Amino acid sequence: MKKTILFMSALFMGAITTQAQDKSCNINFINLESGINLSQFNFSDSEMTTAFKNGDYSPSQHQALSLGFNLQDGLSLVLGASYDKHTLMGEPIDMSNSHLSYDLNYVSASAGLEYSLLLQDNVSLLASGGMSYNYLLSGFQNMGAATYDLAATDFEEKSYSYNIGAALLYQVTDATGIYLKYEWKNTLDMEEGESTDEVYKLSTCVFSMGVRFNINN
Repeated sequence: MKKTILFMSALFMGAITTQAQDKSCNINFINLESGINLSQFNFSDSEMTTAFKNGDYSPSQHQALSLGFNLQDGLSLVLGASYDKHTLMGEPIDMSNSHLSYDLNYVSASAGLEYSLLLQDNVSLLASGGMSYNYLLSGFQNMGAATYDLAATDFEEKSYSYNIGAALLYQVTDATGIYLKYEWKNTLDMEEGESTDEVYKLSTCVFSMGVRFNINN
């Protein structure tokens, strides 16, 4: 199922990219954004009972850079790169209130579409969706005072995710705008080693603020 989704997504994004090239699209805008991640593991598709139980959300760092290419009025192809830190807190595991938690650091490359709808003279609603390739830079499991490097385990280094989001853009000048954005991300199934019984997803809500630089005013 995962391979089918990836193949169809690759065909779709390839067709969109080809269309952009055929139209000789130039970069329309550049986005720089910063915000926080709120992440949890999702074990809903797992056939095994996991020892990890999600606890409270722990805000973590999000940084991103993206380029927008105009396809037609209001519709843009957006290519981006990002760094995301995910701190996943579990419920207490003993009487001393020790927690099982994970610290994960990812870099990602993404491709997607964005549609812009003008609400007022200087305010636009942005709706977006796309796919990302994620690579684990480093990851650690914390169990009380003990820390374990996930590089020595079967934790997946590479994953793919899909996302949908919405933002409000305020155009400060013809060349510069600021926006507030909400985005929901979910990875495709990740597996522990070669077992297909224990699968999980990483589900994330991203709240960010960004600056948009319009290249073609």
